[in-house]
Amino acid sequence: MADELSMRRAVIGGETAPGDFIVIWDELPIGRIHKTTGMGGKDAFNWSCALPNVPQPSNHRGRATTLEQAKDEFRRAWDDLKSQVSYDQIREARAIDAKR
Repeated sequence: MADELSMRRAVIGGETAPGDFIVIWDELPIGRIHKTTGMGGKDAFNWSCALPNVPQPSNHRGRATTLEQAKDEFRRAWDDLKSQVSYDQIREARAIDAKR
């Protein structure tokens, strides 16, 4: 399986928003990074890494001050999650995604 992550614009209700991305691994959506307003009105980025059939621990989501920081934290969370899931769980996640 590929180890590379990519991002594509998130489409929600037929609309896209600047700074809103779906994170893809091996053609499977595994999370989201999106721009939001943080404390004091400053930009921030929320991120969340998960598979639809695997419980998400709190360290697989967070908030970062820059997009690059969000990508780095997401990568660490994905590496952690990927080390804990089986081939069967990934196959099941693909089946769930195919039904969407």
